[in-house]
Amino acid sequence: MATKHSNGRPEYRGGGWYETASGQKVRGRDRLVEAMVVDTLSAANLLPSTTPGRLRMLRQAGLQYKGIRDVYSSAGYVQEGAESFDHYWSLYERDPVAGRIVDMPPKTTWRTPPEVVEGEQGKEQETDFEKAWLMLADRLKLWRHFERVDRLGRIGRYAVLLIGVKGGDDITLKEEMEPLTGPDDILYLQAYAEKYAEIKEWDADPTSPRFGLPKTYEIELSSGVKSFKAAKVRVHHSRIIHVAEDPLVDNVFGRPALKRALNVLTDLLKVTASTGEAFWQLASRILQGKIDADMTMSDPEVEAMGGALEDIVHDLRRQFVGKGVELKWLGGEVPKPAEALEMYKSIMGVASAIPARLLFGSEQGQLASSQDERSYFGMVNERQEQHAEPNILRAFIDRMISVKGLPEGGKEGYTIIWPPLFELSEKDVAEANLARAKTAKELTPMGGDPTALVEVDADRNVWLTPREAGEPTPVLLVPLEE
Repeated sequence: MATKHSNGRPEYRGGGWYETASGQKVRGRDRLVEAMVVDTLSAANLLPSTTPGRLRMLRQAGLQYKGIRDVYSSAGYVQEGAESFDHYWSLYERDPVAGRIVDMPPKTTWRTPPEVVEGEQGKEQETDFEKAWLMLADRLKLWRHFERVDRLGRIGRYAVLLIGVKGGDDITLKEEMEPLTGPDDILYLQAYAEKYAEIKEWDADPTSPRFGLPKTYEIELSSGVKSFKAAKVRVHHSRIIHVAEDPLVDNVFGRPALKRALNVLTDLLKVTASTGEAFWQLASRILQGKIDADMTMSDPEVEAMGGALEDIVHDLRRQFVGKGVELKWLGGEVPKPAEALEMYKSIMGVASAIPARLLFGSEQGQLASSQDERSYFGMVNERQEQHAEPNILRAFIDRMISVKGLPEGGKEGYTIIWPPLFELSEKDVAEANLARAKTAKELTPMGGDPTALVEVDADRNVWLTPREAGEPTPVLLVPLEE
C-alpha cells in the first residue's frame, strides 16, 4: 500500500517501480526523473498536471531507431528539458562565442537610441511630453537599462525591469503602483535575470485581460552579489516590465538565445579543447633511450644515462655520448581542426541568425561583406520593431503615462523613430546614382529632357521622380542658331 510522501521525495516500490510525491507510478530511473520534473513544473503552474508525457515528448530530440540510439547522450549534449539558467549563464560568462551570440543583437539594437516624438516630426518646439521624456531618459540613463534587460532576457527565458518609485517599501511593493505626482517620483530602474525574478502568482481569472500572465514576482535584490544583502521581496506586476523575446506557446516565456546553438557550442568546445590538449601533449614529447639487446650496462651506467636524458629534456645539454643506446623522440600527428571549425561556424551562423563572418570575424582580418551586413541589419531592424519597441520601450512609456509618471500628451500620441542601421559606402552611393541616371536616360524618348525624370537632393544624390502613367515627358529645347 502506498504511503504519503511527507518529504516530497519518491519512494521505491520494488520490481523497478517508483512512486512520486504526486502519486505517479513509473518504472525505471529515467522515467522517474521525467515524472519528478513534470511534478515540479506542474507545482509551479508551468505545466498542466494532466500532461505527464510532455517531457517525454521533449526528449524525442536526438533519439534514433525508435529510441535504441540516443545521439544526445553519445555526443555529450545536454538532454532536452535538462537545461537550466545556471548552465546558460556559465556559457555566457566563459564561452566567447556564446557571449557574442547573446550580446551582439541587443548591443546593435540600442547602439543609437531611437527618437520619441509627439505629433508631427520636425516641429520647432518640443512638447511637454517630449521635454519630460528627454529629462527622464537622461536622469535615469534609460537606454543603458533597456539594453541590459534586453541582454539578460536572452540568457534565460525572460528578464524583468523593476521600476523603483518614492514610497516603495517592502509592503507597498506587493500592491499595485499608485499614481505618481510626476517624473521626479521615479527613482531608479534595475534589471533582473530570470533566476532572480521568480514568478510567484499567476492571473488565473479567465475574465481578466491579464489571464495567464504573472501577477506577482519574488525579486532577489542581490542578484547573486555576495556583498549585497540577500533579501527577497514580493513585487506587483505593475512595477515590473516583463521582457521575453519571441515567445511561442505563451506570452511569458521566450526561448534562450543559446538553446538552438547549445549542441554546436558543445562540439566547438570539444574541438578546441582537444586541439589545445593535443598541442600540449606534443609539446612535452617523450625521449626514449632504447638499449641494444646485446649490450650490458651496470646500474651506475643506467643512472648516468638517465641523468643525461633529463638534461636533454630540460635543454641543459645538446649532445649525448653513449654506446649501444638509440635515442628517439616519441610524438604524434599535429591536429588540423580547420575544416571542422569552418563547418561549425556555418551551423552556428544559422543557429544564431548572425552571419558567420560577423559572428566570428575573418581569419584574414577582412571585414564582412555588404551582403552579410545587410542581412544582419535587416534582422536587427525587425528586432527593433517587433521586440525592442513594443516589449521594452513602449511598455515602459505606456506604463509611465498610465501612472502619471509622464504627461499624457495629445490625441496623436507618440511615435518611435529608429535611426538607419546600414549606410552605403561612397562607392555604393556613386554606383547607385550612376545607375539611376542611366535609367532616366534610357527612359527618355528622343528629344526629351532626361533631367525631368530625376531630382538631385542636397547631398547630390540622384533620385528618379515618380510620374503618372501617360504623363508626357518635357522636351529638351535646343536654342536655334541665328
